Amino acid sequence: MTSIEKTGSSIESLIAAFRGEYRIKDWELKYEIVKRPSKGLFGLFGSKTAVVRFQLPTLEERAVNLLSLLLNKMGIPFKRVNGKTQGKSVFLEIEGSQDSGLLIGKNGYMLEKLEFFVNRVLENERDLDRVYLDVDGYRERREAQFLNRFKPLIKKAREQGKPQTLEPMSATDRRVIHRHIERDRGLRTLTIGEGEMKRIVIFSAKQKESEALSQAQGGQDRRPRNPRPGHNARPNLNTRPEHAVKTEPSVKPGQNPKPEQKPRPNRRPRPKAKTSAKA
Repeated sequence: MTSIEKTGSSIESLIAAFRGEYRIKDWELKYEIVKRPSKGLFGLFGSKTAVVRFQLPTLEERAVNLLSLLLNKMGIPFKRVNGKTQGKSVFLEIEGSQDSGLLIGKNGYMLEKLEFFVNRVLENERDLDRVYLDVDGYRERREAQFLNRFKPLIKKAREQGKPQTLEPMSATDRRVIHRHIERDRGLRTLTIGEGEMKRIVIFSAKQKESEALSQAQGGQDRRPRNPRPGHNARPNLNTRPEHAVKTEPSVKPGQNPKPEQKPRPNRRPRPKAKTSAKA
């Protein structure tokens, strides 16, 4: 935390200017009035300006204070919130909570919502990419199990130098892969696809992104839109041969069937009557 002194004509103007300059919220504003302003004798002699000493927290301290305030508002007891900064990311871990199951939620649902809220409040900070939350090491254990599935592909991309395309996954799981690859200076990642079909491509840091993208797209399976007959075309399972279809007369129970009507023989056309013209 850094101390900054501001001087001005009034305390209110100094506080407003400090909040606007550093984008400080009301709940994290800390200051000390060093000297109050005075107009002096007749407003001419001995006038004094106001001096206020502000405490400017770091991004990590702001994130810790925000999460602590949120947990207190929710009525959830906890021992402390630890913070750690890596690059432009801040990692927060809640320790000593008796309701860790409530904080985590089903499949980490509640933890993701808390993380989303903290990031939404601090989204305008230029020096901050993202804040990550954890409770008693839950996310660290879960991410370690998740990464074990993709370590063979990561090793293959590192040793062979060929791009490896992973299966479609959610945004939360993609962030786990991105963070893991960021620690490896020899690898990079990019995302392809749209919606639920987004995939991560892992490629060598020596390779250009455009080259890795073309190789990744060229390696995907492409099926013909209109397969020709006899070339893996799916048969129509809803059709049956004509001999398998049985037709039954529509006769209700207890009703005598109508006798078959014989076709009427073709009758010869009647000769037209001759007409004689009158003289």
